[in-house]
Amino acid sequence: MTMKKKKYFLILFIPLFFMFLSGCSNLGIHTTKDNYDATGLVAVIKGKTTKADKLTYTLNGKTKKVKLHNKHFAFSVPVSAQNQTVRLTVSNGKEKQSQSVTVNKIAEIADYTAFAQEYNYYSLLDGVQSDQLPLIAKDGILKYKRNNGTQMYLNVQGSNLMGVAMKGSLSDRNRKANLTKFKASLSLIAQLSGANQKAVIKHFNKQLKHLNESSKTTIKPYQSHNIEFNMDLADDAFYVYVTK
Repeated sequence: MTMKKKKYFLILFIPLFFMFLSGCSNLGIHTTKDNYDATGLVAVIKGKTTKADKLTYTLNGKTKKVKLHNKHFAFSVPVSAQNQTVRLTVSNGKEKQSQSVTVNKIAEIADYTAFAQEYNYYSLLDGVQSDQLPLIAKDGILKYKRNNGTQMYLNVQGSNLMGVAMKGSLSDRNRKANLTKFKASLSLIAQLSGANQKAVIKHFNKQLKHLNESSKTTIKPYQSHNIEFNMDLADDAFYVYVTK
């Protein structure tokens, strides 16, 4: 190649090279999916950013900040009875870039107020007057601790109860009194959701036995009258999710 041709080649190549570098470093956001399904009470939206120093998401007119970890992110959105559009926006100074994803809808398990009224009624029958759910709750995850110590999380969206999660300690598997209290809570929630409470407790006992006798952590889901019961392990705790 002659010197003249080399110079001509470099004149063409150098601008293209810098355009390539510029394209690789453009501000951007990349989610793992365009549509997200529920995992328990929420949908977990994940992805990564490029050249961004700030990330926010907007849902139902409300905007929240999201922390970035080495340009990666993950945040949860409570699921609803309608599809939800989540708009994510990254920024670097005055420069901004946005992307929208959809959180797919699920069916509600009950009318929240009716559910709370029934719950409160059974608590009164048990002589526990202080164990009362609020009849009106804001949209989102309502955290509630029963008098017997069971921690519950209720996903309330408008008038709908989308699901309930209950948290138990793995150490309680060998503590009969604590386990009995958790089973009582699970039985009540199963009944109020329209499921067969005896069948649900039978399946729960079987899964606990499986955990005690095996090193495997696979837990089979269970369905009763169209109500789904899923059990999940997290550190030293387990969660039972009740959804539809």
